[in-house]
Amino acid sequence: MTLREYQRRDFRRLCEVDQRCFEPRVAYAAAEMRAIVGRPGAVTLVAENSRGEVVAFVAAHRLGGGRAHVITLDVMARYRGRGVGKRLMLACEDRLRAGGARTVRLETAVSNRAAQSLYGALGYTCIKRLARYYPDGQDGWLMEKKLVRA
Repeated sequence: MTLREYQRRDFRRLCEVDQRCFEPRVAYAAAEMRAIVGRPGAVTLVAENSRGEVVAFVAAHRLGGGRAHVITLDVMARYRGRGVGKRLMLACEDRLRAGGARTVRLETAVSNRAAQSLYGALGYTCIKRLARYYPDGQDGWLMEKKLVRA
């Protein structure tokens, strides 16, 4: 598995991966995805399999004031449980930290125990339950991690 920076040519594939990873009402529309990866200060990393196919990605934003926000972590089902998500998150955190972030937040569905387990193992803590956060009406957890200098 190879990690690299997002390139514009990856855009359609990122949309495909997101559509496969999340239910239609939760997955991002193409216009939303374009805004996420195109925002100034965006950090978007992809993971490629041995055939050079993007199978996972993470997207985050630097917010200023030492803050950052992970927008989404998408890992295709057959690549889950192999450490791909962890590697993407750690690499993303490194870039956010290098850009001045001291705190990073993210949201995850209360039903997504696998994501909660991954984020917890990486040092994120639940700080607030977000009622009806997702478009499908599901609650979310707001999670936070303090980034320390490596």
